[in-house]
Amino acid sequence: MGIQMMRTGCKAVITVICLGMANLLPAQAPPPPKPLIAGGGECLMYAMGLWGDIYKTKVPGFSLDVRVQGEDKAFGDLTAGNIQMALLARDASPEEVSAFAAKWGYPPTRVAVAMDALVWVVNKDNPIKKLTLPQIEAIFCADRSMGWPRDILTWGDAGVKAAGWADRPINRYSRTMDSSVMGLIMLFMPPTPPKQPTPFMPDAMAMTEALAADPYGICTANLVEVFASLRAVPVAPPGSEVGVEPTPDTVSSGAYPYSRFLYVYVNKDAKKGMEPTLKGFLAFALSPEGQQLVKAAGQAPLARDIWGLNYLKVTDRFDIDSSTLR
Repeated sequence: MGIQMMRTGCKAVITVICLGMANLLPAQAPPPPKPLIAGGGECLMYAMGLWGDIYKTKVPGFSLDVRVQGEDKAFGDLTAGNIQMALLARDASPEEVSAFAAKWGYPPTRVAVAMDALVWVVNKDNPIKKLTLPQIEAIFCADRSMGWPRDILTWGDAGVKAAGWADRPINRYSRTMDSSVMGLIMLFMPPTPPKQPTPFMPDAMAMTEALAADPYGICTANLVEVFASLRAVPVAPPGSEVGVEPTPDTVSSGAYPYSRFLYVYVNKDAKKGMEPTLKGFLAFALSPEGQQLVKAAGQAPLARDIWGLNYLKVTDRFDIDSSTLR
């Protein structure tokens, strides 16, 4: 009996000693958050890169993998659970939403995070002051369904009066059918065939190189693709003769009308809510700091009312003055 009590006492002492040593050991750091994977077209790649770089400095261990791939494939990967964010410059199709809901039991969550615009870019030394949409159609398209009376073939036809420009032919460039620019064109331009010949630029880099070397060229582009060698032409909205320069501020305010929202589609569980790492990252993207980074990326931040509604989707909180949204 005495031996048994001694054994029990020893075990208790050993347990106390082990617990005391455990308290002296450094606390283990929490495991780093799982990497986030985003996939989609090029429309949000610049902003995603900036958001990811800054957010890493705020959340130790955070990592973001951004994959340039087709928007259709990105949404399919989101549905399959292979990625956490599908980056789209369009609404998901009814078929895509139905396939997602059939797998998960609830629809995907669409979060607007930035704005882009359809612009027409020229060499930075081109003196063109403004264009209208009917003029643009007369430059690029074989048909003139918007009512401009004649084809526009030279820069003089487009209204350029500077010496040495009036008789210079306009050199048209276009983008490939699978580029995000084409989706924007279909929003605002009639579905008419392009004039021939028109060289097709596979990406923004090829377009920039072509126009930097060609002072008489013009091409359709996204707002984010207006680089230092190029200039975006001011465009007069319908019913106006005043050209509006496409900038982040004029796009956000609606003064430049040829714009669209850029979306992140995510899997937000209908009962559990959004996964914490994803929620934290998107809340940062929609924060004032994150929206300033949108401008640094060459795109337009959300107007305040649109921002507030999408911030609510992500955070499930409405901690802003609602009077500022109206």
